[in-house]
Amino acid sequence: MRARRKITIDLERLRTLEPVSTLSEERLQELLPLTDVERVPLGGSLFREGDLDNQTLYLLEGDVQLTSSNGRIDRIVTARDPEARFPLDDSQPRQATAVALTRVEVMRIDNNVLDYMMTWDQLASAAPPVPPAAEQAARPPEEGGADEVDAPAPTGDGSEAAATPPAAQAAEAPAPQAGGDGSWIRKMRHIMAFKAMPPANIRPLLERMESVEVKAGERIIEQGGPGDYYYVLTEGEAKVTRTVELATLQPGIGFGEEALISGGQRNATVTMLTDGVVMRLSRKDFDELLREPMLQRLSPEEARVAVAGGARWLDVRHAREYHHAHLPKAVNIPLHELRLRLDELDRDTAWICYCGTGRRSSAAAFLLAQKGYRASVLNGGVRVIAQELVKADE
Repeated sequence: MRARRKITIDLERLRTLEPVSTLSEERLQELLPLTDVERVPLGGSLFREGDLDNQTLYLLEGDVQLTSSNGRIDRIVTARDPEARFPLDDSQPRQATAVALTRVEVMRIDNNVLDYMMTWDQLASAAPPVPPAAEQAARPPEEGGADEVDAPAPTGDGSEAAATPPAAQAAEAPAPQAGGDGSWIRKMRHIMAFKAMPPANIRPLLERMESVEVKAGERIIEQGGPGDYYYVLTEGEAKVTRTVELATLQPGIGFGEEALISGGQRNATVTMLTDGVVMRLSRKDFDELLREPMLQRLSPEEARVAVAGGARWLDVRHAREYHHAHLPKAVNIPLHELRLRLDELDRDTAWICYCGTGRRSSAAAFLLAQKGYRASVLNGGVRVIAQELVKADE
């Protein structure tokens, strides 16, 4: 019989666990009351092979034996081992049965809670500097013709501008007026990733965007607030702040998508410097018209076939998670570093993004698609193929 008496854990102990230790102080404080620490007696089962419990377990005290029916796993883990800093059998469904060899203490964290906090922290970690306007104007168009422009720029959620389609394609769609002349349609060519969108989505996208006049000093989004809209600044200027000012936004810049992708709160504040106009798209419309059409999700079987055909794994977890265990020949670029390290990725390669559950990798794949890369997501995260993970020293 498992003892369920509540046991407390402190921040210092959380900081010894991976990848929990990578969380900011603020996230650790939030995580502390959400952990469940319990004692399991000698002979007690922590989990069984095939279980789908959606939990991350850490061994805090005692010894545990891990065994699998096929004999692939048969080892003893003790809380004194460096391996105990990492989760026990971090896979779903479980690849092994865990039995207590002594009285043990384990900590359980809901996978969705942990992955949300990891995603939020990585997306909020930093925003890249804004290139000077003259530099953006002078940048030559990428392949595909003079009407396709690549104009990256940081946004309120740290998001970036993207390559877009020929002007004629955007101009075909009737659109709400902003500023009286509809010139915002031309500006949108610099921020929407139309190349990755189904052409049929362009018309409803423009039709569903709502025009809102804003005043100098008005906050469009506020750090900590809900991710309810995706925005495009079409007139005026705005500043992005997270304690300090991070960037100045000019017309044609989109912002706000990362909070919608991660399902979290806003990680920065955007305040108007002048009077202006923004176009906004609701979360529902954003998911329907932009997010999901741009995300190709692969099952484990589909991903294996793609890798056999030349695709590469892109691990967007923290480096410590990657070095503990990763998929064979995977490239590791943590999500919060992705925008600054895009040049490390071959544009001719198809990239399959993965993380623990698929949340961080969805954000990564969306950003890559905006930049013209071929990117997909391992549906369900690396836990669904945990048996294929390799250790750093293997």
